[in-house]
Formats: sequence, structure tokens, C-alpha cells
Amino acid sequence: METLYNDGYCPECQLNNEEVVLMLNKDDFWECPKSSLQLAVYGIDAVTLKFRGIGKFKDAPVYGTDEICGAALSRAEGDSILPTNSFFDSLDELRSYIQKEVEPNLELSLQNLAVSYIDYKYNGGSSHLSYKRQSKHFKIDFDNNNILKKLEKRDEVESVPFPSSYTHLYSLLMRLFQNYKEGNISWLPEQGMSLNQLHLCKKHLHSMPEPITHIKDKEVIRKRLSEFIVDVIEIIYRGKAVDDESHIEQVKKESTQQQDTMKLTLQDILNLKTDLFRNAKVKLVRHKDNRKEYRELIKDKAKLIEYQREQSKEVFKGCDYIISFIGQEGTKSLLFGIFKVNGVEKGEKYFYYDLEQVQDLDYLIDRVVIDWGENAIAWHQWYHKQPKEVVQILPKGYLGAFPGLLNFVLEFDELQKLTKNPDANQDWKNHLSAVNGIYMILDAKTGNQYIGSACGEGGIWQRWNDYARTFHGGNKELIRLCDADPEYHKNFRYSVLQALPSNLTRREIVAIEYLYMQKLGTRVHGLNN
Repeated sequence: METLYNDGYCPECQLNNEEVVLMLNKDDFWECPKSSLQLAVYGIDAVTLKFRGIGKFKDAPVYGTDEICGAALSRAEGDSILPTNSFFDSLDELRSYIQKEVEPNLELSLQNLAVSYIDYKYNGGSSHLSYKRQSKHFKIDFDNNNILKKLEKRDEVESVPFPSSYTHLYSLLMRLFQNYKEGNISWLPEQGMSLNQLHLCKKHLHSMPEPITHIKDKEVIRKRLSEFIVDVIEIIYRGKAVDDESHIEQVKKESTQQQDTMKLTLQDILNLKTDLFRNAKVKLVRHKDNRKEYRELIKDKAKLIEYQREQSKEVFKGCDYIISFIGQEGTKSLLFGIFKVNGVEKGEKYFYYDLEQVQDLDYLIDRVVIDWGENAIAWHQWYHKQPKEVVQILPKGYLGAFPGLLNFVLEFDELQKLTKNPDANQDWKNHLSAVNGIYMILDAKTGNQYIGSACGEGGIWQRWNDYARTFHGGNKELIRLCDADPEYHKNFRYSVLQALPSNLTRREIVAIEYLYMQKLGTRVHGLNN
């Protein structure tokens, strides 16, 4: 046995009886222009690196045969580039090392970028080296959520309407990654998808060369999913258009035609789930009012149920059940509750109904959205005479579309709902976990404010999880308020004041936090004591 030495040629190519001269790349490693194998040379030591190069050589070529003279070939330890004194004593040892420990020599392509990411991230791949190489070449890191800021800017610059927003595509890409290995397309398309997402599903799953929704062969499905993924990557990271306007208009047209022939109604769903209403007298009720006091009322479910019990007229006369909705924008209406009418008591001015909530159908509450129809002024209608089209079935725990980092104020119950249901609110999680920032907690009872900052892994999302879980997040003044009244946390309101760049240090973020405290006076008169 004797140590193997290198004189400027690629060791891997020499094993295949080829002589390819190494060249110095821009990382100062000696790289093979054919196999991309890299050596880190330190005098008489030549470390055979486990990660390959990406073909970016010095502008003025430097050749290994001119610079390397009898350097001993050695193994690398993990991702390290430093000498280990673990030298190769035979060609068989070198061949085994390259085959088993050096990353595979995959072509640099968006498809291999995606597949290598899926392998190490979701499938327990033994090495992340292949992904790191592909990622470095394309300058794309799927774990970096900062891409969402660029997509928001693109939406703004291109004046993209919300249903076609590019920001929705990032969460779609993550789900495609998660389902790739199993070849799972059963979830596509799904309720709540944007117009762009629906169009891409149609393009890759339902179009030529062959629709694949009926195919069981996982390899065929994975091939089409791979094409789907690459298309989404090019749209997100390369600025490619989803498609031209004619295709989008065609999708709208086909979608409208399909809806006209296959409308799903509230009655369809309820009749599938229960026989309660088949021979019963049932009314549909829609609560919507622009008065300020009413807008506050509908935020409290218990108060709204009590409000519903009291009527100035006998509107529920003869009813066995009422099905209640909260009015949303336009004629959309969200299912609020289903109630059995047990009786009525007549007072001097009002009728008081004994309403018992039907628990068997709770899983539909806050999820089913219907179109109330043109006669929105008629707030109570007979169930069997007025079919109501279901326009959306929301995921359980869905809070609503993400409005932008600076465009919302969350009540405590909303914050808790959000953090308990991250899968249903993926856009919220993606945006809030992608940024560091300065946030405010408002005590709606007193008007006092607390200024806080979030930085590090998980960003604002991680910090607000602490508040949802503990009510106070460990802040002294908030602890004092919550200890005095176990329900006090319901007065807190949460908002983002400023998003901060990820390259700021903890010290810089705290300095900005203190500046907000000074501007708003929260250390003297607020909750930052």
C-alpha cells in the first residue's frame, strides 16, 4: 500500500482512464471542468471535498498541472475543507470514497434543485450537499422566506389583484414539495386556492399530453409534479408570468360554465350529513348591519346568540330550526350556527326564543360560505324555498386572507385561532415567520400600549405564539394584569408597526424598539415599565 498523489489531474476521471486537467475556481478550489470534483490543496495535502463545484472558474484560467506537484490525496471530514491526514492508500479506497461519500454528480437544473431539496428536507436524505450545490448555482434557497417580500413587491408593481397574487404561490410550492415523494395529488385543487393556483393545477394535472387525475402510477404522477414544481419555481424566482391573459380568461370562462352546471348548495351538504331538516320547518337567517354597535356585537358569539333570541316580531313562528349566517362582503355569508327552536315566550315588547345549538354539525360552523343571493335585504328566508349556493368551504380554523404586514389588528381570540391552526393559515404563518419586526400590544380597556420586538428564527410568528400560549409572553406588566383578572388577556390587540431586514443585529433591533417606546411614551405611561 502506498499513498496516492495528485499532479493536477482530476482523480475521478483518472479512475475512468481519462486525463482532465483541474482548474482553479472562484472559491479557490481546484475543480474538474468535466466531473466538478473539487480538491482543496494545502501545499503537499490535497483534500478531496465531498461537495462538487458549479463550474465558475477564475476569469484568467489557472491550471492544476502548473501549480500542483505531488500533493497527497486525503479524505474530507463532513463538509470541512481542512486537511485530515486520512490519506488514500489505494485506487479502490479512492473509488469507494467518491461513490459513497462525495455528492452525486447531478446536472445543474431546476428539477434537480427541487428533487435534492425534497430528498434532504422531507425524505430523510443522508446528505444536503447536492441541494447546497444546486442552491448555490441558482441562488435559490427554498428555506429563505424573504422571497415573500419580493413577491409582495411584484404584486404591487404589476398591480396584481388579490385573487391572482403571486404571494400565494410560495405556500403552494411548499405543499408540492411535501407531497412529491408519495405522488399525492388528491388535495389538488383545493378550496380557497387563488386564480393562479387553480390555473396551474389545470395546466399540469388536467391538460395534455394526458390528464393524470385518474392515473395510479406514482412515477408518472411524480414526473408531472416535477414539471409543475419547476414551473412554479420559475414563476416565483425567475419572474416568469403565470400565463398570458387569454389563458386566464379561458380558465375563468370554463370555471363559470362548470359552476353553472354543477352548483353545490347548502341544502345538498346538509341533506348528506343529516335528516334533521328533511321534514322540518327551517329558516335561514343572515345577520349583517353597518351600525358600529352591531359590528362589535358579532365579534362575541355568546352575545350574538343572545341578540338573536330577542325579536321585535314573531319572525321564527312555526320554525323547528334556524340556520344562522354572518354577512360578509357583498352577498357572501359565513355559517354561524344551527339552532333548534324549543319554544317562545312573549314579553311586553319582544319575543324571546328558546334556542338550542345543534352540536352534531359543529364541524361546519365558521367554514361554509354561501351566496345569500340578490335579495340580501330579506334577512330571514325559508330553507326549502331558497337554495343557497356554497361558494367556499374554508379549512378548519381559517382566519381569513392575509391582508399585509401593516394592515391588520388581531384580537386575542383571533391570535389564538391563528396559532392553533397554522396549516389553515399558511399565508399568515409564512409572512409572520419570515420577518423580524417591531410590534404593539394595545390594552383596549385602558388604551395603554406595549412595544415589543421579535428577531431570530420564527420571527414575529414565534414571538406571538408565546402570547397565545401564556397570555402575557413573560412581560411584567402584562403578567400583573393577567394575574389580577384571568380574563384580562381578552382586552389585548396585536399589530405590527414595522418589519425589519433580516441582516440587522439584535442590538440594532432593540435600538429601534426603544425608539418606538420613546415616541409613544410607553415606558412612562404605558406597559413597558
